Amino acid sequence: MKHGPVASGAGEPGSADSRRVIVDRLEAAYRTAVEFGFLGPREGPRLRERHIEEALALAEIRAPRRQERWADLGSGAGLPGLPLAACFPDTSFTLIDAQQRRLAWVAAAAAELGLDNVATVHGRLEDLGHGPDRERFDVATARALGSLPVVAELGLPLVRVGGVLIVPRGQPDDAELQEARLACGLLGGEVTAVVRNPASPIDPVGFVVIMTKTASTSPRFPRRPGVPTRNPLGRPRPKRR
Repeated sequence: MKHGPVASGAGEPGSADSRRVIVDRLEAAYRTAVEFGFLGPREGPRLRERHIEEALALAEIRAPRRQERWADLGSGAGLPGLPLAACFPDTSFTLIDAQQRRLAWVAAAAAELGLDNVATVHGRLEDLGHGPDRERFDVATARALGSLPVVAELGLPLVRVGGVLIVPRGQPDDAELQEARLACGLLGGEVTAVVRNPASPIDPVGFVVIMTKTASTSPRFPRRPGVPTRNPLGRPRPKRR
């Protein structure tokens, strides 16, 4: 059965009542994602805490603003993009993934939730980073795209100068952060913060890495499909014997 927009009939947008209705509707939608195998079979009991609330907590770190354009990179089942879009209807969200079947579910879920601020794009980020969407987005998120240097190379080319790339993940170690800083230096960005996700559990603790775009990315990046993952920027090359 199709329902009205998620914010309807729940008090003023942003109120506690409105948010509760939105989260309830999102949880119901994501139960079908578990059934289709887009989330693991054990995720059902923790959809709200592990997936929806953690996604929405990103807005406490960097709130979506009116008329901004956000991109969710490697969106999978629409996380964190779909929950954020449901709570911030005045922000445009583009959810990008290489798997058409997942995107079809996301589009259907957005329609079921009555969201008109969600677009889906099927493609590889290495290709999209050289297309019309290059340096188009104010903010990009990437929840499960790869190591920090890989996320930087795939994400920063799509972000405008002055925009940010927000990466929720576990606690990064010093080596990965150093590689990310080196990668950002090649891509026109910098790692500006590593903060705790406000909704993360105590164990394991979730963190959010923020990269800021400070200059235009060289047209050399991103490199061709597959290369960023096989040969991440910022990683020391093995010494030749």
